Formats: sequence, structure tokens, C-alpha cells
Amino acid sequence: MALNRAKTKLLVVNGPPAGVVTFTDNTPVHVVGDNESLEYLGTVLNRKGSPQITLTTRLARAKQEFNKLAQFWSHANIKTALKVRVFKHFFYPMVLYGLTHVWLTDSLRNRLDAWHCRCLRRIVRVKVSMISHVTNEVIYKKTDCQPISKELESLQLKYFGHVVRAGIADTIHNVTYNQSHNTRTLNAPKRAGRPCHKWAPGMELTVSRWASAQRPPLPIPVSQRQRVIFAKCEDRAGWRSFCALPTRRRDP
Repeated sequence: MALNRAKTKLLVVNGPPAGVVTFTDNTPVHVVGDNESLEYLGTVLNRKGSPQITLTTRLARAKQEFNKLAQFWSHANIKTALKVRVFKHFFYPMVLYGLTHVWLTDSLRNRLDAWHCRCLRRIVRVKVSMISHVTNEVIYKKTDCQPISKELESLQLKYFGHVVRAGIADTIHNVTYNQSHNTRTLNAPKRAGRPCHKWAPGMELTVSRWASAQRPPLPIPVSQRQRVIFAKCEDRAGWRSFCALPTRRRDP
């Protein structure tokens, strides 16, 4: 395989900046700096490793494309169910692609849900008003939808099951858990502050939260969390059922 040298860049995430790296003929490789970013497979990558830029860019693009279909959303002769199907088919992948292995903060999840519910309100032609005060839960029932953050969590849990079932001998399992549980080095230039959100520990907390919300609840002891979750992931059919979102009955 021959590398395209014009497109080859070196990016170090959450680590010391890389030194001079060259090709075999001593041609230097472009190193992405602190104030730079690059786009790879639709995702904006930077040295901080934060998904905020990626999510902001995707939501802006989705909003622009959604507005282009204004006549379709406001058409009175098109059923709401068809509008929702079109919305899910075209806009869910545009926003959620590649986010299955990214841990979003609560603020980013709220932004995602706000965009999602704003679009659903336009589909059912319900304006935001302090007088009528139509809640988001009513909108979800009318459109037979779940919050898009829940949809993302379901996709993340399915992917998490694949990572766990891969086993410790698989590269993806080792990379996920070795990098997710790394601690701060002793000779770090700054003192430790608020701990960073890591994907694998965050998914374990998500599994515990989903298990507690089931009926009947399935509480997972903290001391045995990882062992219980790993055993639960081995059952493919049971894990698929666990990750599935409950269906809603759409209001007429």
C-alpha cells in the first residue's frame, strides 16, 4: 500500500506533541498542532480528543439540510408517520455516524436532544410556546420516537457488547480498556483535576443505569460490575434484547 504523502498527517491525542517524523526518504510528515484539526471519515479530530467540534458541525449541517425540506415537513397531505420515517432514515445517520465509540458529556447530549425535539416539533407542526406548554414527552408520543440520546446509547451498548465479546486477545478490546483506564502519570506538568470521561467506564455505568431502569430492576453491585457485565455480554440474544429500546404507542 502506497501512502498519499500530501494527505498523510500525524495527530497525537491527549499526549505530548510529537517530534519530527519523516518518511523513508527523510521527507517530514505534517504534525497536527494544538490549534489545528483534521477531518477523517466525517469526524473532526483534534489534539484534545473532544467530540464537541464534530457534533457542532454535524448539527449545523443537519439543520441546513432539514430546512431545505420545509415544504415536505409542512405538507398537510403527507402522514406524520412517513415524515418521521424520512427524518430517521436521512438525518439519524448524518448526526450519529461514528459516535458509537465516543463518550458525550451531558451538555452535548442535551444539545443533541434539543435539536432532535426541535425537528420533531416542526414535523408535527407544534411551535414552542410558553402558553400551550406542549412538553417534549408529548412530542415523542405523537411521533413514536425516543430521545435521540437514548438511540445513541442503544447503539453504543450494542458496540460495547462486540468489544467485550472480542476477548482480551483481540486488539480492539485491549486498546479500548488499556486507554480507557489509564491514569495520570506521576511526572505530569499539572496537578490532577476533574477526571476525564472515558468510554469503557462510561459504558459500564450506562449498563448499570439501564439495568436499574428495567422492569423488574436488575441492580448490579459496584464491586462486581465489570464481571457481571462481561458475563451478560456473552449472551448475544440476551444482550440484544437488553440494548433494545422499548416501543412507544403513537398517539393519533
